[in-house]
Amino acid sequence: MIKHSELASRIVVEGALTVLQGKNPRGQLPVKPEVLTDREAQDLGMPPGGTVLCYPLGQTPVFFDMAGSRMVVWYSGADADRAVDVFDKTLKQSYPGNKMVIDAEHPQESDLRVRAYDVKLGEGMMATIEVSYSKPNAHKPKFSAIIVGMAIKN
Repeated sequence: MIKHSELASRIVVEGALTVLQGKNPRGQLPVKPEVLTDREAQDLGMPPGGTVLCYPLGQTPVFFDMAGSRMVVWYSGADADRAVDVFDKTLKQSYPGNKMVIDAEHPQESDLRVRAYDVKLGEGMMATIEVSYSKPNAHKPKFSAIIVGMAIKN
């Protein structure tokens, strides 16, 4: 059985970053997503107009939202306290040239930290990934990754 941290990391690295390169995601994830209705997405606090997927996994689903070149992956509870380390490792394996540009206190939430990465995707494209994760011993650990694709200007 896949762990939440592994699923979330794979959604970002194998899914979102691959889609930003204009390619079809490679392989199949071991959990089949359900597409949420606009109403279900709004109940999660998501603005209308995006595509929100729910990956049911045990008691805690992993969510994915896509609107244009901006994508978000998030979940709370489960193994979210270990997710940032799993994410780092997964990202380094597929994109060894990625650069961590920030690792700091979260500006709005005192129980979170934030890391930002620049990832060159090739063919004039790059992505920034902003990961928010709980500090050690957080009451209810959380993990989220915001992925934004952009063209590189020379």
